Order: sequence, then C-alpha cells, then structure tokens
Amino acid sequence: MKYRCQICGRDIDDYASLAHIKAEEYLLELIKKDHPEWAKDDKTCHKCIEYYRKLVKENEI
Repeated sequence: MKYRCQICGRDIDDYASLAHIKAEEYLLELIKKDHPEWAKDDKTCHKCIEYYRKLVKENEI
C-alpha cells in the first residue's frame, strides 16, 4: 500500500511511512521555526513549497 506525501509529492510505501511522516513533522517544525507566523491551514507560496520539497528530495527523507 502507498500514500502520496503532501510535501514532496512522492508515493511512499507503507513500510517507510512512519519514518516519512516523522520527517514531514520535522519539516513542518523547520517551517514554523523559519516562519513562526505560518499556520498549516494558511496558504503557502509555490516558491516556499519547492524550497522545502527540495530539502526533502536532496536528503532523501
């Protein structure tokens, strides 16, 4: 079974899902640290999304 990651857009296998979810949570913490005014429900600009997706991809999280 797979699910699509909302941050990086990749399909994640069930066996790796817990590690990937923890990485997503870490990334959300990074975003909040960089931008404390941001909330999950707020809109996010495309440039910012691509920046954090790049972090995930480069680190193979």
